[in-house]
Amino acid sequence: MKLLPSLAVSIATTCAIALLLWGSPSGSAWASTDELRDYGEYLAGECTTCHRLDGTDKGIPSIVGWDTESFIETLKYYKTGERKNEAMESVAKQLDDEMMKALAVYFGSLKPKDDD
Repeated sequence: MKLLPSLAVSIATTCAIALLLWGSPSGSAWASTDELRDYGEYLAGECTTCHRLDGTDKGIPSIVGWDTESFIETLKYYKTGERKNEAMESVAKQLDDEMMKALAVYFGSLKPKDDD
């Protein structure tokens, strides 16, 4: 599948740009949850290529509104290969713990669209 190598390069590029813009945080170096959320929003561009921000499931599961711990745990399962999906494994392998936390905070702050 030719999409996966280009997706991995795109993710690696995004991560490198993010590190240049925000530096490489060590531990919990973020001054506030808002900064961590903003970093997650920046990184989310790769996620929203497939996952919808409105929380609807159109064949790709929603990741909006998840609790932080479950979100991070799921990404780690993909990163280690315990959970199988080529695209998600490729994405997760590019993320460090701080990036996973930032994404979890960002997506956890979003609310699914009401069906009303």
